[in-house]
Parts: sequence; structure tokens; C-alpha cells
Amino acid sequence: MKLTIRSGLAGLFLLSACQTYSPAPPRLDAYPATLAARALTPPASGQWTAADLLAVALANNPQIAEAVARARTAQAGVGVARVPQAATLTLTAEYSDEASHWLYGVGSDIPLDIGARKSGRIGQAELAALQARYDHAEVVWTVRAALARAVADRQAADAEIAIAGRAADLRRQRAERLDRRVAAGEDPRGLALTAHADLVTAERRLSDARGRRSQSDAALARALGVSTPAVATLNLAPSPALADPDWRSLREQAPLTRKDVLRAVVDYDLAESALRTEVGRQYPEIHIGPGYTYDHGVQKIPFNLTLVLPPLDLNRAAIAQAQAKRLEAGRSLEAVQAAVLAATDQAAASLATARDAEGLARDRDLPTARRAAQGTAAMVRAGEGDRVDDLAAQAAVLDAELALLDARRAHRSAILDLEDALRTPFDPAEHALLQDNFKRLGAAR
Repeated sequence: MKLTIRSGLAGLFLLSACQTYSPAPPRLDAYPATLAARALTPPASGQWTAADLLAVALANNPQIAEAVARARTAQAGVGVARVPQAATLTLTAEYSDEASHWLYGVGSDIPLDIGARKSGRIGQAELAALQARYDHAEVVWTVRAALARAVADRQAADAEIAIAGRAADLRRQRAERLDRRVAAGEDPRGLALTAHADLVTAERRLSDARGRRSQSDAALARALGVSTPAVATLNLAPSPALADPDWRSLREQAPLTRKDVLRAVVDYDLAESALRTEVGRQYPEIHIGPGYTYDHGVQKIPFNLTLVLPPLDLNRAAIAQAQAKRLEAGRSLEAVQAAVLAATDQAAASLATARDAEGLARDRDLPTARRAAQGTAAMVRAGEGDRVDDLAAQAAVLDAELALLDARRAHRSAILDLEDALRTPFDPAEHALLQDNFKRLGAAR
């Protein structure tokens, strides 16, 4: 009876240390309401730099928040892996009609959580946590890349709208003048039709630019984790003029430091740890079982030793599979590194091409169009030309400016592609912000 009371008290003590369950059902209306209520407080300068926008994205973007939660879950798994394997406790009772009526017994089964099994389990959990951190860094970079492209597209669209609007006005004036001259019999109908076709093209370009402006606002809002109306009046700082990066030295570091490469390294380490665990499983697993028995007036202390034997093939099939998995992980790592190098080389070649195209548009095509417009204007002042030709020449200058804008947008896109291939921003402020964010996630473990 005393043993029963003691066992009951021990059970109550253990139950009192248990945590309780608190339900937390999701509210589908919570996030939409939070998103609609978010507002952007402009920095002291009044203009948003790339680093300012990146800081907002790190705080508000839902994909980044999800990646942080996954990293914390994986880190919590390390704590679970460190907990020793659970033991079993067996209580027995027996009644006999002899003089001593009752038999009481307590038995246990305690696995010896030591050796390769324990170290392998903990090592795999720690590697999974590190892998989750690298996944978080990749998500952060994906958001940053989308943010940078949205900013570049919006700035390019704003500049294009201004020039395309002027070009459409000039094309409209020219078409109206030619209509009047055709009606007066001064020019053939074909010239007016050509002028109207040019006007349609100019108006379509203006409409496309406005559409790209709206699309860039939506992409910018998504990256920042705010609603689209919140970015409608965002005052963006001009993109800094960055010198061409020393991409060759960065290319040498990319296959060694990119987070997707490091994740592939962790995949290999996980395969290595799994192989080590399978090798350890070819030996018996040891369990001990101390107990206590009150056998009809006789007290006994039994002790059991249990061996969990390996498979009949001494775990050779599982070891072979683990070795193949390790080889596969090694090939995957090489494939990731090859993709990094190829993407960097391709982006660098595209950047060189885009830079040359911008130089031609800036140094050859635009000056040529301006000289032609100046010559036409001089002829008009001298009475040797008319206003229709002057409008055409001015529109040609705007077309050259639009072509230069296209070349600059392609150049900027090529820079972003190279940043993406290297997984590093060329803006020092953004680079420092990303490094600090990765370190803070690691320090919060």
C-alpha cells in the first residue's frame, strides 16, 4: 500500500510539471486588415534609398517572416534532438489467495542514448537548423532582388512617361498640321496617314509606360509587405551611379560563399551524418531495465539487459544506400557551383553588351538626332523649311532619348542580373544590412 501511495504521489508530481495546451486558431481577416493599415513613414531626408526600402521589406515582407519562422522551428528541433530517448516504465500487480495476497512490481526499459546514434541525431538537427538559416538568406535575397527590380522599373517608367508624353504631343501636332495641309491639297494623303501611324505608336508607348508604372507599384508593394496605395506617392531617391564592379574577384568567391552553395554543403554534411548513423546501427542497441518487485512478502530487485539486434545483413543495404546518397550530394554540390559560375559569366557578358549599347545611344544616336533637329530649326528660321519638318525633327530627338532610356534600363537590368548571380548588392549600405540581418538571425538561436 505504501508503494502504491508513493507511486501515485510521484505521478501527480510529474503531471503538475506538464504544460497545458492553448488553442490558437488562425483569423483569416487578420492579415488583410493589417496589410491595409500599414503605412510607410518616410526617412528624414524625404527620399527613400535602396537601403531604406530594404529595411522595410525585412520587417514587413511575409515571405521573409515565414522563412524566419521556419528557421526558428528548425532551431527548436535541435533542442528536441538533445533530449535523451524516452524510457518506459511498467507497473505490475498480482493477487493470490495465499497468506501474502499481493505482488507489486515496477519495471523499466532505459535505452543507453550514447555513441553514434546520439551524436548523429543531434548533428543532423543542427545541420537542419543551419540549412534553414541559409534558406532564410535565399528568401531575403529573392525579396531584395524583386525590390531592386521594382524600383528600377518604376524609375524607368516615370522617366519614360515624361518623354513619351512629349513625343505623343509632337506627333499629334504634326498629324493635325498634315491633315490641314492634305485638306488644302498641299500634301498627299499618304503623309498624313504615316503621321497618324506614328502618333498611334507614340500613344501606345505612353500607355505601355503607364502600365509598367502600375505594375512596378504592385511589385514594390509586394516586396515591402504593404498595400499598393501605400507606395503610390513614394518619393524614391535617384539610383546612385555605381562604378563597374570588380566582378572577377567576386566570381571567385561566389561558388564558395553563396547561400545556395552553402546549403548544398549542408546537404552533403547531412548525407555524411546519415552514413555515420547507419554505420553505427550495424552494432546492437543496448537497453537496461532496472526494476523492483514485492513478491508475496519477498522484495526483489531485478535487472534486465536488452540488445536490439541489427538487421540480418548487418545493415549493409542501408549503409550502401547512405553511401550512394552521399555521392549524390557531392554531385549536387558541383552542379550548384557550376550553375553559379555559368550564371555569373552570362550576366557579365550581358552587362558588357548593355554598357556598349548605352554608350552608342548616348554618344552617337542622341547627338546625331539633336544636330539634325538643330539644322532643321535653322532651315525653318531661314524660310527653307516648314513647321511640319521641325516637329518631325523634334520628335526624332525624343525618340532617341527614349532609345537611350531603353538602353539605360537594359544596363540597369544587367547590373541586377550580375548582382543576382553573385548574390551580393553593389550598394555598400544594402550589403551591410543583409549581413547584419543574417548575423542577427544566427544570434537569436
